Amino acid sequence: MESTSFDEKYWISRAKENREDFAPIYDHYVKRIYRYFSFKVGKTLVEDLTQQTFLKAMSRLDSFREESLFSTWLFQIAKYTLMDEQRKQKRRPREWELGSLSANSSACYAEQATTQLDLTSALQQINEIEREIIMLRFFGECTFAEIAQIMQMGESAVKNRMYRALEKVKGNLRGSEDSYEAQFRRDCF
Repeated sequence: MESTSFDEKYWISRAKENREDFAPIYDHYVKRIYRYFSFKVGKTLVEDLTQQTFLKAMSRLDSFREESLFSTWLFQIAKYTLMDEQRKQKRRPREWELGSLSANSSACYAEQATTQLDLTSALQQINEIEREIIMLRFFGECTFAEIAQIMQMGESAVKNRMYRALEKVKGNLRGSEDSYEAQFRRDCF
């Protein structure tokens, strides 16, 4: 475990002078940005969008004025990068990479894939703002204050929307469990 904390301001000032010093910033945030994209797009696109986000951040680092948190600024770049990609694809349905599931996949892996599909389906049933808040909080590991800045909302509004959205997602997941049970009964009896 690392004994010293990440000195963000130090590395940002160094990276503004020498782009090679951007590496520690990348290392510090890459997992959060990757997870943010992970439920929004297919696996290969996650890697591309993560890379694009950091390339944009590095090339625009001089425009970061420290009026907000760096993480807020970075997640805004990620958000707009995703929006640009969605425009390019003209909002065609998400393509799942189910071809990567081989016939030899374990039951556990198949169950995880089903769970991920259920969660994605449940998230698709809530509105875009609620989905974005959940993604930023749980996959991007953003604080409520960071989400409020990214979404340009009050912090209490973010909290309220997130808790209401989570209740909707739970209800949607319960609904899919009930439909599986009904399908099982029809198939088996």
